[in-house]
Amino acid sequence: MIDFKKDLNIFKDLLDERKKFSFSKYADGEYAFLRNQKITNCDNWTFDPTIHEKYQKKLLDSFKYNEDGYYVGISCPCCVPQNHVNWMRKTVNVPKDRLTWANIFVNGNHNDYIKNIVPLFVKYEVILIANEKAKICNLPFKIKEHIPITDLAWVDNYDLLDSLPNRNDKDRLYLFAAGPLGNMLAYELWKNNKNNTYVDIGSTLNNYLVGANRRYLKGGATLNKICNW
Repeated sequence: MIDFKKDLNIFKDLLDERKKFSFSKYADGEYAFLRNQKITNCDNWTFDPTIHEKYQKKLLDSFKYNEDGYYVGISCPCCVPQNHVNWMRKTVNVPKDRLTWANIFVNGNHNDYIKNIVPLFVKYEVILIANEKAKICNLPFKIKEHIPITDLAWVDNYDLLDSLPNRNDKDRLYLFAAGPLGNMLAYELWKNNKNNTYVDIGSTLNNYLVGANRRYLKGGATLNKICNW
């Protein structure tokens, strides 16, 4: 998994063939969180290591987790400093065939993601974990359930890590547009129930849900960027 375009097709094929897997991605905001560095990200949530110790530990657990079917996306040197990338590559535990870009669904892959992957969601009963203000009626596919979360979901909705694994459902597609909570859920749910598929989609459906709030969603130059490894 070392080709930005081909890696996207790996996920396309997994979804098309209804193979069970979990994908958790860690970009620059998650990096600071993982390293215990205070940060306020572009979605206006703040991580403070002096008061958020248990959440940092859970995120680190999710980052270091390794089990068949669990894929991890990390930052690339064209988007963040090389020392950040080096730390992520050294710390992550999944093998190379389950390691890919945190940006796999965005930048130069986003149009292909919308065209070739999002239509596959109709094959599933979709459970969407997304902001309580999300306009789910705008989505180009039907969802079975919207689980609403707050802007500070990894604190306010942390209890989902206990309640969702207890559902014991199967053959569903869980989509996480939930910031660091999405990473934690992709880990906790796969660990407890491998009968579903779990995908951390981040901001990739924001045009439908909450509006274009990323440069690539606004048609910026990053929409044509092919990330390197």
